[in-house]
Order: sequence, then C-alpha cells, then structure tokens
Amino acid sequence: MELSALKIENDNNGVLMSWHADNRALRLKFSGDAIKLPAAADAAFTSCLMPAMLLDETLSVDSSFTLSRDLIKNLTKFQQIFSGWFDDLQSVNLDITEQSLHDSLFKPDGNAVFYSGGVDASYSFFELQDDIDYLIFCLGLDIQLHEKERCDKALESARKFAEHCGKRLIVMETNFREAFPELSAQRCQVVLLISYSLALGLRCLFVPASHDVLELEPFITHPMTDPLLTNGVTEVVHHGMVSRVKKTIAIARSEQALAFLRVCNASDQFNCGKCEKCLRTMATLAAIGGSSPALPALTDFKQLREAKIWTPGKYHMWHDIYLCAKQNNAQRLAEAVNKLCRRYEWKQLLKLLKVQSLKLLNDMIQR
Repeated sequence: MELSALKIENDNNGVLMSWHADNRALRLKFSGDAIKLPAAADAAFTSCLMPAMLLDETLSVDSSFTLSRDLIKNLTKFQQIFSGWFDDLQSVNLDITEQSLHDSLFKPDGNAVFYSGGVDASYSFFELQDDIDYLIFCLGLDIQLHEKERCDKALESARKFAEHCGKRLIVMETNFREAFPELSAQRCQVVLLISYSLALGLRCLFVPASHDVLELEPFITHPMTDPLLTNGVTEVVHHGMVSRVKKTIAIARSEQALAFLRVCNASDQFNCGKCEKCLRTMATLAAIGGSSPALPALTDFKQLREAKIWTPGKYHMWHDIYLCAKQNNAQRLAEAVNKLCRRYEWKQLLKLLKVQSLKLLNDMIQR
C-alpha cells in the first residue's frame, strides 16, 4: 500500500487533509478555531497502518510524506504486540527510506481528550477537565456521514457540552468507511482516532479507557499499545481504568453529561434503548437511582433478556452492575442481572466441558 499525494488546504472554515492509499482517496477534515496540522504526514501514515495489517500489505510513501523517525520505531513495536494478539492482523513491512525520515522539531501545544458523549469519554473529561484545552469529536466512524440527522444531533450535543464546559471543540470528519468498505471501522476505530489526532501537534492526548484494570485483555485500545501510537512529540495516555459502574456513578453528578449521554452504536438512532450498551447503561442508572433524558428508563427488567454477553469483559461489567444493584437494595434488578450473568457462566462451562471432553476422547483414541 503506497501512500501518496498528501495535501493540506483550507476548506469551509476548516482544514482538509487528503492523500491516496494506492487508488483509494482518503480525506480528513478538521473544523475548529485556528486549526494547524504540523504532523499531518505522521497522522496519515499511522491511520493506514491497521488497514495495511488487516490486508497484509507493505506500507510505503512517496516524496510528499516526511515522517517522524520516532514514529516508525514505535509503530514497529505496536505491530509486534497487535499481530501477537490478533490472528487477522499481520506485522507488515514499513518501507520508508532515510530521506523520508526526520526528527520532529515543532513545539507541541495543548491537551485534548476524545469526546463522544459516552460513559468512558465523559468520565475522563470530568477527571481531567482542569488540564484539558480541547475536546475531539469524530464523524464518519461510529456515526457514518450519510446519517445526517444522527450526525447533526450528536454534533449539536458535543458543541453544547464543550460550550457549557468552556472548552474548544475540534471536529474531525473522515471518509475511511468509504475508502475501505471491506474493513470494519469498529475494528480500527480507536487506532484511527489516535492517528488522526497526531496531526494537531498536541502536547498530550488522553484516550478514554474501555476496560478497568481487572478486565484487561487484548483489545483495540490498551495501556500497552495506545502510548506507542506517537511520533515522540505528542504523548498518548490511556486514561481511566476503573469500572464502568464507577464511571457512571461519577458522571451521574453532572446534569449536562447525562443530558448529552450517547452510548449507542447499534442503530441509526441517537440511543436505541435496546442494544447491549444501551441496556447496560440503563441498568447501571437504575441501580443507582439515576436517569438520563437521553435514554429511556429501565422500567421492565424483562428487557434485559435481550442483552447478550459474549466476552469476559462484558461479563465483568454486568457482574459489577449486579453487585451495585445488591448494594443499593435494588433486589429485582439484581435478580434480573444475575440471570443474565448466569446464562453466560453456563455457556462458558459447557464450552469448557466440550473442549475437555474432545481432548480426553482424542487422548483415548491415540492410546
């Protein structure tokens, strides 16, 4: 995959980066106050690493790209970890000539945190708000650009939240899903967000953690790998490794955070109120006696039957909700969540028995 024709130009109250990955035309627009992109080449290159790894293609650049020497070293380490974790990711050759490398000399400016309106992002913002200059909001990944109504509503919420908190909002719009329709945007999402943000030349970029320290497992965002997505100038910090229940309790103190809470990626609605993430958030709010105008209240616990737990991390989150409900004497909710957890536990037990039975049978046949 050769990256070529990197351009930066002003575009309708913003700055547009454009480049090619072979015959794919990529565009990334930044909107906000006085946007500068001192590390645009680093951002464009890093954002194409995951696609190259998924497609098992060498990554190279033409003369329009000048890259940080530290970035290439860090991405080599990043690949070693990710290709060891995930079978569908191959460690690929970074074919970069010495003439395309430089030592980053620009002076970094400002600290930022990703803001989507979700529990993780809201928690990290409130923990860090005294040190935050910018909120970064992205369109084109979890919310697709053709979902006009959803884009407008989410963007309006982000702008109101930033204005209320006295922070500057940077909006990124990417056409990644159009350029790579065969790849899952969710598979690459956090890596893409970090990669794109490198262009801004920030001092520090905070990445809201998806899991707490007890849930850590190979995942697309991780305290081992997020800090490696850097050019040596912008520090990338994986932040907020506490339980989702604790995060929800913390943000429930803010009416503004609850008013603009957006957790859903499962439908074209702002929050569908039916997917696992919505139900998980609704159950947590119910356990602590809270509510959000952006989500329906969980009044019928039979709704939880629709939630599906498919990973140890998800199980850990639901088990925390069960403990929280018990602690707050929400007995009926605790029983409903406990049934959900039991279903997962039985599935895991049956899976283990099947594996062990097949292993025992194979050993008997060999003997």
